[in-house]
Amino acid sequence: MCNLEVHLSLAIEAKDASRVSQLLDDGAPMNFELFAQATQNKCMEILQLFLDHGWDINTESSLDSLIPSALIYTFDDIELVKWFLLHGADPNKRCQMRDATPLSYAMYDASMDIIDRLFMHGGSTQQGQLLHYASMRKDENGIQVLRYLQERDPQMIRSRVNLLLDEGYPEFAQNCRFGACTPIQYAACAGALESVKFLVDQGANPWRMDMYKRTALSYAIHGGHEDVQQYLRTLA
Repeated sequence: MCNLEVHLSLAIEAKDASRVSQLLDDGAPMNFELFAQATQNKCMEILQLFLDHGWDINTESSLDSLIPSALIYTFDDIELVKWFLLHGADPNKRCQMRDATPLSYAMYDASMDIIDRLFMHGGSTQQGQLLHYASMRKDENGIQVLRYLQERDPQMIRSRVNLLLDEGYPEFAQNCRFGACTPIQYAACAGALESVKFLVDQGANPWRMDMYKRTALSYAIHGGHEDVQQYLRTLA
């Protein structure tokens, strides 16, 4: 890291917008990690300085192929989400490794208000394997997110409910060995009983195996989720 870049990082950490402006004017190099740092520090004045100096808000990480853009770091702050969207952040921006978008990550851990906001700004159910990411949720909002998706696009639910993550995509052959699951397997792993029941109602096959011959019940047993185990056994 060159000296200007080090100084820029320190100025961002200190939320010193004046110093950041001076360093950018002096030619300090911008990169994703610095923009992400400013995002996580919630300093919109510094973020605006990056944009004023030509930074593309939808730039992906060059170090982590699973990060589509810095938008994923905003989901704990609705005002920051609004700022990003008003400045052109794309909820459907794909990461390098697979069809995973900022909206995918929102499905996993953002509030309903933020998820709804992303859809208001062009979020698509046809990108990002949203059903799989929503099924991974461990909190009480998981079933609410799944129902929200079902209301928006019931056909997408039916077409994806028994597919492994990445199945049907060019990356599947490369990524499946990392433990790709079906939505019901993710929900069982999360111990999300209501999500498991919802997925069964949508046609999920609880006995489909992943690439390592594991079913949803296997994941529930491994996770110690007794209520999910008991429910799945009633389906045998």
